[in-house]
Amino acid sequence: MQADADVRIVYLGNPLHGDDAAGIQALALSQTLSWPLGVELVDGGTGGVSLLPLFQRCRRIILVDALLSLGQEGEIRQLCNVTADSLAGSDGLEHGGGIKGLLALVPLLVSPAPIIDIFVVGGRQFPPCCPSMSDEVAQALPALCRRLHRYVTRLLMPDTPTLLTSSAPQGVAGHLLRVTGCVQGVGFRPFVYRLAMELGLCGDVCNIGAGVEIRLAADAAAVANFCQRLRADCPVHACIEDITTQPFTFAAAPSDFTVTDTQAQGKGARCPPDLAVCAQCLIELADPNNRRYGYPFINCTDCGPRYSIIRALPYDRANTAMAEFPLCAACREEYRHPANRRFHAEPVACAECGPHIWLQDANGEVLQGTTAALLAQCCGWLEQNLVLALKGIGGFQLACHAGSVAAIAQLRRRKHRPGKPFAVMMRDLAQVEACFTLNNDEREQLSCSAAPIVLLPKARLRQPVQGILPEVLAPGMASIGVMLASSPLHWLLLNEVGVPLVMTSGNASGEPICMDNQQASSALAGLADGFLLHNRPILHRCDDSVLAWLAGRPRLIRRARGYVPAPFALPTEFGGAVLALGADLKNSFCLTADGQAILSAHNGDLSAPSCLDALRQQVDPLPEAGGPPLQAIAVDLHPDYASTRLGARLAQARGLPLVRVQHHHAHLVSCLVENGQPPDVPVLGIVLDGLGYGDDGSLWGGELLLADYARYRRLTRLRPFPLLGGDQANRQPWRNLLAQLAQAQLLPPWSILEAESSTLAVESPELAWLMEGKAQALLKMAAGFPLTSSAGRLFDAVAALLGVAPSELSFEGEAAMKLEALAQGTPANACYELGLSQEGACWQLDPAPLWPVMIAALQAGEDKAVLAANFHLSLVRGLCHTVRRLRRQEGVTFSTVALSGGVMQNRLLLAPLIDELNAMGLTVLTQSQAPSNDGGIALGQAAIALAQLHLGQGVTPLVEYFLSK
Repeated sequence: MQADADVRIVYLGNPLHGDDAAGIQALALSQTLSWPLGVELVDGGTGGVSLLPLFQRCRRIILVDALLSLGQEGEIRQLCNVTADSLAGSDGLEHGGGIKGLLALVPLLVSPAPIIDIFVVGGRQFPPCCPSMSDEVAQALPALCRRLHRYVTRLLMPDTPTLLTSSAPQGVAGHLLRVTGCVQGVGFRPFVYRLAMELGLCGDVCNIGAGVEIRLAADAAAVANFCQRLRADCPVHACIEDITTQPFTFAAAPSDFTVTDTQAQGKGARCPPDLAVCAQCLIELADPNNRRYGYPFINCTDCGPRYSIIRALPYDRANTAMAEFPLCAACREEYRHPANRRFHAEPVACAECGPHIWLQDANGEVLQGTTAALLAQCCGWLEQNLVLALKGIGGFQLACHAGSVAAIAQLRRRKHRPGKPFAVMMRDLAQVEACFTLNNDEREQLSCSAAPIVLLPKARLRQPVQGILPEVLAPGMASIGVMLASSPLHWLLLNEVGVPLVMTSGNASGEPICMDNQQASSALAGLADGFLLHNRPILHRCDDSVLAWLAGRPRLIRRARGYVPAPFALPTEFGGAVLALGADLKNSFCLTADGQAILSAHNGDLSAPSCLDALRQQVDPLPEAGGPPLQAIAVDLHPDYASTRLGARLAQARGLPLVRVQHHHAHLVSCLVENGQPPDVPVLGIVLDGLGYGDDGSLWGGELLLADYARYRRLTRLRPFPLLGGDQANRQPWRNLLAQLAQAQLLPPWSILEAESSTLAVESPELAWLMEGKAQALLKMAAGFPLTSSAGRLFDAVAALLGVAPSELSFEGEAAMKLEALAQGTPANACYELGLSQEGACWQLDPAPLWPVMIAALQAGEDKAVLAANFHLSLVRGLCHTVRRLRRQEGVTFSTVALSGGVMQNRLLLAPLIDELNAMGLTVLTQSQAPSNDGGIALGQAAIALAQLHLGQGVTPLVEYFLSK
């Protein structure tokens, strides 16, 4: 013993009493570390009053011991400024004369008395004549020693020089690996542990702020093999983006491989998306002998909520909504054991320690009971054609019996949703197969961990069950959206009911989906007859994703639960931080940092103030603490978009430049980003959508652009025509038909209204309304309405001509979707010519020639389905003819064509267009992960802003212009 010591660390234990050897083993580990001058490490043996001399001439004593009564094997606890009184009532602190007795004597016999701290580890067994410790204690000791070392060197003696202890051996060479990507919350550390054990490697693994850190006491060849296996055998839900390796020196050779505490080191770790309930958990859920039988929140490292419950990274339980649910002993054992399927499954819980469900009726009365009884009550409600609101993974949903026309009609009335399709949820794949003839691709998408809504063709409904899924689910549509139970709660409900359920967003029309119980009880009071509630908080709103299998690939129509927040890789030179606020319809925003772009979940339409408020609440705190500062805010070029105004205010408040991005350029670049296209290689983009503000002040929507990330040049447009009535033309397809026919000179010109100048009304009595007063008044005012080259409005006009468009749309794209459904499965028998002419520097694709041909065919009694198919084919051929002409144009060079815009979600357009462009020898880029509709536009905005910042152009700091609009 030294005569004097600032800090004396006394290790207690008996090496022949099982886990009581922990203190002595901790001494051996501690002696391999470098300690500050003035720190003394002492073997205290079995303790007792014989230790009193160690307490003299010392400023601080730290006792290290193992205790049976701590509560959990391997648990580490630190007690500071301990006295005998502070230990009153504690059991198990006994060695020789006992620690409590020893501490009672210190103030009486030692002056001045030192400050006393205790580091303890929970032990399992202390039998005599047993020289081996339990696995839990042995695995915990390295972490205890590191924690003790940090406490002394960083808190007690941060400025004191260190000296390697005399008994410490020279360092052992090894390697430090840092793994980035989606490697937290997906069972990656247990995988690393099992792989290291399989390969006989020693070291440790822990979460860090930037991903996962692995230390291996191994040579370069072994590490290379380990890295190869990391990538080859990576867990299914994990995604390794990068592995960096550097030399590392261990103070002493580790004797095993351990999983250690998270270190808050670095930033940039990826949060995984929410994962649908896995097959193993479903087996346990249905097993009466399993302790989680019927438990609605069962999960493991392969499934369960992730993004919807996380508060911060690293992804640990303390940083999630599950922090308020302390683990019971059984769950803690699973959570802490590296070989267990629930090792560090942060949402892990059971009926004893986790969330629970209850019901609330329409009068607000709370109904408690067993899970089985509550689900039986829900089943009763649904069988009575009532509407049930239930709290799902990322928000509330409204459910009713999918086979009940009356229940569906009631839900439509309450949601003011007369025609928009409803999705259906089914218990499992077997139930879907009983209703539809599926192919392997559809089975795979339905069963994937994202559990999206998959659009399945009505044509493949099995005849005997057509009454189970009535037409009113998706009236006039070609497909029905179907998803599998995404959570154990959904599975239990569907298993109880035994039939498919309508499952739609839990919100009033146009509002964000509800997230918490109180909000839902109020907002959904007029929509639901009963509520299925639980007490696990939802921290991030995340609607159900929607996916369609189009042109040989799965393509997201709505990107949300199961896919968010998986990032998109940006070009390597784009490492800055930009916030892009997207469009007003199907809004999502995008945040970039460190060469990645994260597209938010679907936010809805910003015309609703509550949706705009929800967007504002999400973007106001960005970037999060510790993240890189924003360099710019990107918005749509349209001055009247709510998202543009919000971006302008944010830019002004933060003193940031505002980047205004043309709508269709953003569509195009979102496709380029997803496909990893280099930022400075021009491509031809064919962008077809509803409307977007053009740089000439008109409304674009049928565009062929030559563009890279930073710049674009408009080469071709659909022939512009007036939006008769302005925005009303976006809701009433007949107005677009009127404009198209007048422009094709099948009606009087804008300024001539004599009826004798047209014979259309006489030849087509069903179109006589085109000559009535309201139509003529609109034509007289045509010059005062904005012009548009919109492909979406062209589809509306054709749908109106063929009689499948409602007089007023109940949702965006309704007429075009019904036109597609009309043509589905019907082969085209003709291709109508579209005009192509040059208007200044821009080519113009003119649909005028197809109108008289279609009208003549209609008058001749041609099948409307055939005419619809002919229109789709004609547009494809017209676009391809234009591409051929552009390839011959001087100064226009491209070998790649990118397809984007909401119209590209039409299967009758997309697939043949890809085929014909490929036949020309062109490379064709399309979108799968970023929706080609406005839901993906923020990704393009962000990339364009980064490209323009990189080139030092295109930023607008004068946001007052927008604020004045």
